[in-house]
Amino acid sequence: MKRRHAALVIVLVGAGLALCIGAVATQQFVEGEKDVSMAEVPQAVRAALLAQAQGGTLGEIEMENENGQAVYEADVTIDGKEVEVKVAANGTVLGKEADDEDD
Repeated sequence: MKRRHAALVIVLVGAGLALCIGAVATQQFVEGEKDVSMAEVPQAVRAALLAQAQGGTLGEIEMENENGQAVYEADVTIDGKEVEVKVAANGTVLGKEADDEDD
């Protein structure tokens, strides 16, 4: 009987993990998020991000689909403070705010 319970617990834990992993992957797909490198972003976006970084350190860059338009979000460290910079594909800066998320 104990073996049956142990096997059932293992199956349920495995199924739960599979569902969680699937949910995360689906969330990223629905939101259209994709990690990209600096070399992959358009020149206008690259120039805007470097200008906004003000000599700071550029971190992770994500490309998202917002209302059918590509938007790039970059984590930037400026003077020891984390900020998130959002830039449209044409290089227009859409916003800059303190990055208080723990990713």
